[in-house]
Amino acid sequence: MVENQESTRDYAISTHDLDIYYGNFRAVKGVSLNFEPRKITAIIGPSGCGKSTVLRCFNRMNDFIPGARITGSVLFHGENIYDPKVDPVRIRQQIGMVFQRPNPFPKSIYDNIAWGLKVNGIRGKLDSLVEESLQQAALWDEVKDSLGKSALSLSGGQQQRLCIARALAVKPEIILMDEPCSALDPSATLKIEDLMRTLSVNYTIIIVTHNMQQAGRASDYTAFFSMAPDRAGVMVEYGETSQIFTNPRNKTTEDYISGRYG
Repeated sequence: MVENQESTRDYAISTHDLDIYYGNFRAVKGVSLNFEPRKITAIIGPSGCGKSTVLRCFNRMNDFIPGARITGSVLFHGENIYDPKVDPVRIRQQIGMVFQRPNPFPKSIYDNIAWGLKVNGIRGKLDSLVEESLQQAALWDEVKDSLGKSALSLSGGQQQRLCIARALAVKPEIILMDEPCSALDPSATLKIEDLMRTLSVNYTIIIVTHNMQQAGRASDYTAFFSMAPDRAGVMVEYGETSQIFTNPRNKTTEDYISGRYG
């Protein structure tokens, strides 16, 4: 086990022989994957292949689903985050998540950011921390004069950047994004992609997307998932995005990228 930890210490997060179950159904099987730090990795593949299931596994969001369990390991700083001694709340602070549809709290713009800070016991310098988070999410200039307004009054793209700011406020190392642009128009989508690129200087970003163009534009690395005959999701191919999209090694990957899949 020590060798395993040593070999993965330079990665942001690593999985080894990861199987994910919902009750008796194996939804994902045999995933071994190393994520590069401070890079954007896209997880692509057809519907039902386990992309979001894998993503939620990285900060233990699947814990909230009755009957969900894993075998194998998910290593973060050499520690299996599913070890019984590990506090999942701490993991979710260090590995934040942005969901498919913007989900701001029905509170003010300011309180959306401050809430996460307070929950994590951060009470001092709230004003500066709120501003810093909104600056990082490229939203400050648009909302600085209306922090007391309801977050629900923002546009869809602004709401999603607010949710990103909320995740950033507690200083995570990794940001998970589950199809964060699927509910946004093209202009708002490009803003989120530009923001991801800016954030990747300091954060590791893992994004699930069904949008091939987005994966090609925004990510450094791509993992392609498909379904095995038993309907379990499997990872088919992983590599630099440029290689996956221009010279895939696996024919199934090539068929999916070119639109001939299925």
